[in-house]
Amino acid sequence: MGRTLTKNVDDLLERGPSRVRLCLVGAEGRLGQIVAELASEHDCKVVATVGRHDSTPLPDGHEPFDVVVDVSSLEGVHRSVKIAEAHEVPLLECVTGLDESAKNALMRAEAKIPVLQAANTAVGIAILRVALRSIGRLTKSWTVTISETHHEQKVDRPSGTARRLAEDLRISGKDIEDDDVLSKRVGEVVGEHEIIFFGEDEVITFQHQALDRRVFARGVLRAAWWLAKGHPPGRYSIEDTLGDLGDQPGIIG
Repeated sequence: MGRTLTKNVDDLLERGPSRVRLCLVGAEGRLGQIVAELASEHDCKVVATVGRHDSTPLPDGHEPFDVVVDVSSLEGVHRSVKIAEAHEVPLLECVTGLDESAKNALMRAEAKIPVLQAANTAVGIAILRVALRSIGRLTKSWTVTISETHHEQKVDRPSGTARRLAEDLRISGKDIEDDDVLSKRVGEVVGEHEIIFFGEDEVITFQHQALDRRVFARGVLRAAWWLAKGHPPGRYSIEDTLGDLGDQPGIIG
């Protein structure tokens, strides 16, 4: 870790596990607003904010921060990487539908700082992904389908979460492509994913429903808190944080 990253971790240890300081990119977006609203309830504090499409340098005069959280847009990914690298702090990247340029930027960043990339920050989805990798290996001869439903304004199709679920199934040996995912865009649906395994005369169904966008904000804050505890440079996922479930008061309950 660089000098600044090491100092940030040392400062955090001196303060204890509370008041993780965040630089929030995309603070004016729907998810960003909820993250800011819930931050104080989950031992976090937003000390610097950046607009979704801001291209100017981070203003002077802000408090030091422990983690950069990006809930902005594709255009904001490069900005978030630059801020995190410049301040040598971890990056929590929550933007989906990344192009090759953004993926390459994150790949370069992970050689210098911890990067946690999360298409979906809900803890339930992380648990589901772990389960699917096991179930897929145990149902080699079964067929499987994935369907997802989101609100009408969601751009990527299938969703980033559905693509990750398909990837988990492929890792387990299933033959499924992104094009096989059934995608629906309806009203204000927050997010629904259903995976069905079809065997001979029996069916196994997994379903995850996000009932409120707060579930994603709580997941963001929990992941940021986990990152701020101190980790070496590299790529991380929400699944990596599951071993610490319950460590931070108020995040799960």
